[in-house]
Amino acid sequence: MSVLRRLVIVIGWLAVFSLLVGLAFWQFQRGQEKSRLLEAYGAAQAHSGALEVNADAARSVSASGVAFIKACFTGRYEQDRQFLLDGQIHDGIAGFDVWTPLKPADGDPVIVNRGWVAQDANRAPAGSLRVPENDREVCGMLVRFPRSGWSFRASVEPHGWPKVVVYPDPAELEQALGSRVYPLLLQLDSHEPDGFERNWRPVVMPPERHYGYAFQWASLALTWVVISVVFWRRHR
Repeated sequence: MSVLRRLVIVIGWLAVFSLLVGLAFWQFQRGQEKSRLLEAYGAAQAHSGALEVNADAARSVSASGVAFIKACFTGRYEQDRQFLLDGQIHDGIAGFDVWTPLKPADGDPVIVNRGWVAQDANRAPAGSLRVPENDREVCGMLVRFPRSGWSFRASVEPHGWPKVVVYPDPAELEQALGSRVYPLLLQLDSHEPDGFERNWRPVVMPPERHYGYAFQWASLALTWVVISVVFWRRHR
């Protein structure tokens, strides 16, 4: 066997081994991240009272990463300017999360996630989104705006209300509303009125599943080593 051929085989073997080990470490790190998220969410849920978080503090919290804060705001819903977060699945049914701006007496509008609604055959909400526009106190959990690594079309529809959105960032919401928005999203508490289906979860995939995937990738890496050793000995 020529030296060049041996070199190609060694490089290929190392590439496969590095890929398997890298995937194992990546899944393990994802499991640790999900564990920290669950701990932070549990600590926020255990907090006895709601906090007042001004926009500057909320912006700092959003930039820092994990954000779970129980909070209440006083204002009125803007029912004529609502957003529908597309691609939300509940019990196997496609639908939207309804985001409604809450305009306080002073300060930036707070985007309130009022929960999930199913979509009809025309990909419109299967039910009324209307909500009284009287002043009220609205309580929930402040979280970072959800993000997605994939987007195949514009995040916000250019015309009409309610606007269908695909994981928009706050800047896109501000452009649609023509004003600044509060830096965090308020997930409406389950006992609050004028909401829809609400089953808030800080993570979709639990950390145990990530650890299981990490074990599988690590096992494949070990199997790759064993098979390679057996093949090399037989070849010798």
